[in-house]
Amino acid sequence: MAEFPHLKLPFKIQGTTKPKGGGKRNVEAEAKTKENKTNRAQHGEYLSDSANNIRDAWSKLRDQRSESLVLPNQDDIPIFLRVDTEVFDIDNFKLWGIDLVSEEENGYILGASTDNLESFIENVKDFMNEHGIRKDKAAQIWELVTDESWRFRELLKGDLGVIWPEINDDTVYIIELGVSCFTPFKVEYPIAEDFDSVEKFESKVNDFKEKELEWQIARDEKQMSRENEIEGYLKAYDGTLQDIWSNQVDAVFFKVSINGKCLKDIVQTYQYLYEAKLDPTFSISTESIDILDDEFLVDVQGPSDNSPKVCVIDSGIQENHRLIQSAIDAPNSRSYIDADNSTADYVKQSGHGTKVAGAILYPASIPTSGAVPLQTIIQNARILDKDNRISDSRFTPSLIEQIVSDYSPTKIFNLSVSEDTSYSGSHMPSLAASIDKVIHEKGILFIISAGNLKRSSGLAGNIGIAEHLHNGKNYPDYLNIDESKISNPGVSYFALTVGSIAREDFEDADTKALAGRNRVSPFSRVGLGMWGCIKPDIVEFGGDLIKNKLSNDLTTQNSVLPELVNSTMYGSKAVGYDFGTSFSAPKVSHIASRLLSEHPTESSLMYRALIIQSARLPDHCFNNPTLNDFRYYGYGFPDVNRALNNSLSRITFIQDGKVFPKAADIYRIKIPPELRGEGKEFRILAEITLSFTSRTRLTRKGSHSYLANWLEWQSSKHNESFNSFRNRTIELLETGDTAAPVDEGVDVIKWVLRENPAWSTNGINRNNSTIQKSWTFIEPQQFNDEFGIAVIGHVGWDKSLENGIDYALCVSFEAIDTEINLYEVMAQAQIEIEPEQEIEV
Repeated sequence: MAEFPHLKLPFKIQGTTKPKGGGKRNVEAEAKTKENKTNRAQHGEYLSDSANNIRDAWSKLRDQRSESLVLPNQDDIPIFLRVDTEVFDIDNFKLWGIDLVSEEENGYILGASTDNLESFIENVKDFMNEHGIRKDKAAQIWELVTDESWRFRELLKGDLGVIWPEINDDTVYIIELGVSCFTPFKVEYPIAEDFDSVEKFESKVNDFKEKELEWQIARDEKQMSRENEIEGYLKAYDGTLQDIWSNQVDAVFFKVSINGKCLKDIVQTYQYLYEAKLDPTFSISTESIDILDDEFLVDVQGPSDNSPKVCVIDSGIQENHRLIQSAIDAPNSRSYIDADNSTADYVKQSGHGTKVAGAILYPASIPTSGAVPLQTIIQNARILDKDNRISDSRFTPSLIEQIVSDYSPTKIFNLSVSEDTSYSGSHMPSLAASIDKVIHEKGILFIISAGNLKRSSGLAGNIGIAEHLHNGKNYPDYLNIDESKISNPGVSYFALTVGSIAREDFEDADTKALAGRNRVSPFSRVGLGMWGCIKPDIVEFGGDLIKNKLSNDLTTQNSVLPELVNSTMYGSKAVGYDFGTSFSAPKVSHIASRLLSEHPTESSLMYRALIIQSARLPDHCFNNPTLNDFRYYGYGFPDVNRALNNSLSRITFIQDGKVFPKAADIYRIKIPPELRGEGKEFRILAEITLSFTSRTRLTRKGSHSYLANWLEWQSSKHNESFNSFRNRTIELLETGDTAAPVDEGVDVIKWVLRENPAWSTNGINRNNSTIQKSWTFIEPQQFNDEFGIAVIGHVGWDKSLENGIDYALCVSFEAIDTEINLYEVMAQAQIEIEPEQEIEV
């Protein structure tokens, strides 16, 4: 039992209201739309001519295609257009005879005309003649692209776009196809205040649910059509379907083995394709550095049967290794490699999965004597084949779902495997999306490595550290380019993604550590993540590299590397050194397992929140972090003791909850007299972390388009009463606009990360992440006798207001520059708080 345990938040009210909407127009966008409206004839003629050119080009393409190849939806014309997304509701494209395929950057839209562009041309005529209810809408369509090269420019992702000119008709390629099955749903959930009786309101709710069910059936039918259409291409070219996965909302992914001729045909003609890319290659850290003497006088004591389990998805594990054997859940070891049932670790020299497992069991160092009680059960899910690579056909979204199902009810999964290159797409990749899906649906926690830059590479677009140094781009400057960003699946929105930090300085006459103490490791991939979210979430010790002072030669030195358990399969001794984010991630899995052990009834959302709540940025950037500091370190370095416990000077309140869209949970914390008022010479560090997940969709871009619903937190101001804060929160719900420019005033708490990036110096929007942490220092004279926190629910793409969002909330206060017993006085102050209440606004 912790000496200073976390306490539950003591008071909550709930508020709901009808939002009014709002928002401010982009000046340039408004001017462009206004110009199109002013030049009605000219703009209308441009759109009409473009539509006719596209129809003619499509007809010509169909005629050139072999008669033996049946083109699905041959009357559907793929189009690429740009709209004023601030005022043009892209869900309304059906009124223009267009199926929305996907939303791209800068207002561009992939679509497919289902009526030979007839409706589009008719609406443009109405615009030119100022006729009908949509007489002005065409002004909001800025561009209709007629250059057919957009198909290759927009659909080909990553290396496929680079090698496209060299694609050979007869060569077989493994390709991932992202296909849209988006089906619009425009029915709004009824608002109770709009009805004069409960019966009428409930009747409308039932109508909504019937429409929602019809929408789901239509979506499923559309997906089946998409599957049949892709299978038609495969049949025509003797291709093979290797895997299929759907997020069950708006997208379906196919992994296919096809020749170049089939690939070209799909890219050029399939109307509902929104991305195509080569099957990625994945990397792991495989360097064996130095070896310790194999003389260990340790008595390893295995974990108890009810100890927490961590599933290691990796290269297999040397399960009979004497330092980890007693922790292995051998009966449940599995290989997911075709025609290879072995679960051993075949990574040459000293293994990989074995090191990862060892880092979970021995996160700091490996004892050489005495009794060593292990606290975690390790499960072995092998996905790396005998050639030390991910099987082309097996590492798929479907495999992620299978592994999670096979190891149910395990709650913690460690994945120290990532793509070789950074991820830079505008849509969540399918592998990361599948991880988000199982995290949300199964209530589990994935801990993923951020990925590594190679020490030396020479590959175009993915060069190594040595090449960067040779080209004059020094540490850490080369971390600031797109090629150094986080790899898939580390971009997952709901997983804890872990980067690496260096632990020690090192310098001798000839060499020096490239990073040094508490700086980002020179090989660690960095953020930000998708749509500006915080990634990596945290960093852990993963090592450093040593640079020659007179050259760009890179070496290693044991004192700056983590100590790890080696696989002895190829003659290595039991313990050695290595580096990489692969070995940072399992140290966080160790913290998660400790939380599961000591708080077995808490949710995975709470474990995620407590790990982030425990994290601190390095001292050199904690007080005034820049954008790059968040890109390098995320929320910082986690601390197992802060995650599990408090101290005399620190207290943490925790709460699981569920809040609905357009509603709020509002909490009140009593601030005792000992911590507030004039004349006190200390500061209080306040930290707040909110963790949540949601259903997701993939054909849109942006955080709040990816999420079905989303949450944010708000706090009271300096010296603000709880009643004032509650009323402000209700007013915020009414306007529905949390990021509008406002006069902040002197009493607004200057949290390090804000809900509006314009209010801070780092330019980060706290609300773009699903793990939202911030902190600040509060002076005693700035405290009221009550401190308020609100968790506010927002509508994303899900129209229903009945789908509540589960969350975990942590609030900590820590006294700085004083020895006051903050824990006791804060805990005592909460005893007099009233019980939970509910109000309807």
